[in-house]
Amino acid sequence: MQGKHPYDYKFSGGVQCDAPLSALTTLKVGGAAKVLWSPSSVEELCTFKKEAGKCIAHALLGDGSNTLVADNGFDGVVIRLKDLPQDIYMSGKEVTMGAGVSCGTVARFAREAELDGLAFWCGIPGSVGGALYMNAGAYGRETVDPLVSVNLISPEGERVQFKPQELDFSYRQSGVKDGWIIESATFKLAEGRKDKIKQDMRDINRDRSKSQPLNMPSSGSWFTNPKGQKSWQLVDSVGGRGQRLGDAAVSEKHSNFFVNHGAATAGDMLALSDEMIDKIYKEHGILMTTEVQKLGSFERV
Repeated sequence: MQGKHPYDYKFSGGVQCDAPLSALTTLKVGGAAKVLWSPSSVEELCTFKKEAGKCIAHALLGDGSNTLVADNGFDGVVIRLKDLPQDIYMSGKEVTMGAGVSCGTVARFAREAELDGLAFWCGIPGSVGGALYMNAGAYGRETVDPLVSVNLISPEGERVQFKPQELDFSYRQSGVKDGWIIESATFKLAEGRKDKIKQDMRDINRDRSKSQPLNMPSSGSWFTNPKGQKSWQLVDSVGGRGQRLGDAAVSEKHSNFFVNHGAATAGDMLALSDEMIDKIYKEHGILMTTEVQKLGSFERV
């Protein structure tokens, strides 16, 4: 790693050196971070970006639900956002929360306030920042739909607010550029009935439990859906359902979920993914794109 060494920086907040990351992700694979840092305030994060952000390699980690950590870990600073303020604020029909708040927490808050528009977040096992970065969606809804504004931290450590139209939101993508950090977001929701929203959330969770391998380590949906296609159907069409490489496997329950049977490596997960990509391209001429975010250095043999 070029530039300043992460051990040289005087971190505030919680710091661990050579910290294993596998337990902090839902897939349960991968190596250690040179430094795992949990800032306790946005100001600490801004200061780091100003003083060292351009010379110390760093990456973000929320709930770790859409993250594949390399087997050799990350040679820099992994910034865990869970210790940032978890407050949720409401002003009329607008709800504001930090990037580290879990989507499920926000969905339940909105339900209790009888505000509708984020009930689908109850089935997204991640944080607000991750949902925004990937424009997470389900059941015909996307994170951007009720979005009013996003507060970002620039590579220089400045706090900047953007309207949704100023960012290039699209299917499973946002316009948040590399080096920028999502700090918080505001959503404008609609009036709703608590009992109706609660039932909607129950239906979503019931559907998920029936169709997804929630009892196994996974990162959620592995591939994005190509236009006009369903990823699980494409994986099925090349015989991918249930395929294994070591303890990495395509789920028998939902073939767009890659699961860890206990001792999978990140290399195994990626090799199995590449095998499905190659087969689908040869069979259908469609190049699949992974939804999972990679953290660290991956070398393909």
